[in-house]
Amino acid sequence: MKFGFIPTEGGHYYPAFLEEVLLGEELGFDSVWLEEHHGVKNHYWPSPLVALAGVATRTERIVLGTDIIVLPFYHPVRVAEDAAMLDIMSNGRFILGAAIGYKPDEFSLYQAPMEKRGARFEEAVRLIKKLWTEEEVHFDGDYYQVEGLKIEPRPLNDGHLPLWLGGWGKLSLERAAAYGDAWVPGPTAKLDKLLSSQAEYRQNLQRLGIDPATLPNPLTREVVIAPTDAEAREMAERHLLINYRDEYGGGKWKHPLIGAEDASPVDEFDAIAHDRFLVGSPDTVCTQLERLVDTFGVDHLICRLYFPGIPHDFIMQEIRLLAAEVIPAFRR
Repeated sequence: MKFGFIPTEGGHYYPAFLEEVLLGEELGFDSVWLEEHHGVKNHYWPSPLVALAGVATRTERIVLGTDIIVLPFYHPVRVAEDAAMLDIMSNGRFILGAAIGYKPDEFSLYQAPMEKRGARFEEAVRLIKKLWTEEEVHFDGDYYQVEGLKIEPRPLNDGHLPLWLGGWGKLSLERAAAYGDAWVPGPTAKLDKLLSSQAEYRQNLQRLGIDPATLPNPLTREVVIAPTDAEAREMAERHLLINYRDEYGGGKWKHPLIGAEDASPVDEFDAIAHDRFLVGSPDTVCTQLERLVDTFGVDHLICRLYFPGIPHDFIMQEIRLLAAEVIPAFRR
């Protein structure tokens, strides 16, 4: 089983982010991931590809990934070129994760229409893959047209740069099966939603003649780990619940799950944490993770460690605890 993490986020915190990434690589983490949102103070990255370029040449082994970029905000040719550059700069250690986005204010910021964003996303993904792999690209879509062009440089390994696609809707799961190298679920869904979406995604793969067992099975989860259960819960209640109470549940985000089809109370820790968060001591987190391995079959866990206000020193402690007491239990 592989382990990744989402470290401190937000442009002003870049030095803390870099220190956490370097420690994670030193202690044996497999991957590090950046998210994209816009206009959120002291959280998220407006330019995750730029931030990853900053660590590509400071690291040697750890995989660098986006979880995720909002693809409708980019021209697909630019994404194809930037991803190829990151792949080269990191010597083949980059995974591009992408989804369609859901926040109206962000689409307004980019003057991009929310309508038909799924169709534009699908075209962009198809075009990006062609630009990565074909010497001369011909593409005549409803939104993008390319005639006899190519990009330089292209990614390593004959252009086959891993593309992981997120999303929860029926069409998103169909696109992930048809065009992605994996479906990467975000951290917000509880277990029953994860399992139903996974079953639908796997059915889509099988209809395409793809064996689900041949593809990675990643999963992003909210993680707060501390020496004791009491300390981990106190930190989670103080910081993690902000995302759910004020952002997802506060009417600002119009989240596709929280406050929509998932009516779990966002201000009650036990209700929102059940079958969703990994919070506790190393032993408790191992027990919670074992349930996800047994049910979901996760083989690449992405631990989201940063929430607004959580101290950098605490995240450094979490990285050490995970590396010393959780990762070894699942390296089998």
